Amino acid sequence: MKNKSRNERLNQLSDALFGGPGDYTAAEAADDLEAAGVDRESLYLRMYDGLCMLAREYRLRQGEVPPRLEKALEDLRKRVGAVRTKEEVDNRADSTISKTARSCQRAAGLHACCALACFQCFVSEQNV
Repeated sequence: MKNKSRNERLNQLSDALFGGPGDYTAAEAADDLEAAGVDRESLYLRMYDGLCMLAREYRLRQGEVPPRLEKALEDLRKRVGAVRTKEEVDNRADSTISKTARSCQRAAGLHACCALACFQCFVSEQNV
């Protein structure tokens, strides 16, 4: 409870000093980044790489990647552009397979081994 009130106070002070999120347009943010000498493309790339590492940690623990993290990765992936290395291609393929398998699991309410069979059926239908 104490942290919540402290965070609210800090947010209020920040909004008073710098304005709220609605007071700052994307164009102004881009201008400020440029004035500070920050390359937006490299910033997107660093953010994307960091979020990929975080998502990988979730997957390694056999956990589900939070929806907001998935959405952020999806949005940044569009900005980052083409794949750079074979390792990244493999990681993205693994991610796509994991997403499809999770979708099969959720839709059918099946266990992991049954989801794999569902995915194999899906792939074979796509190859026909």
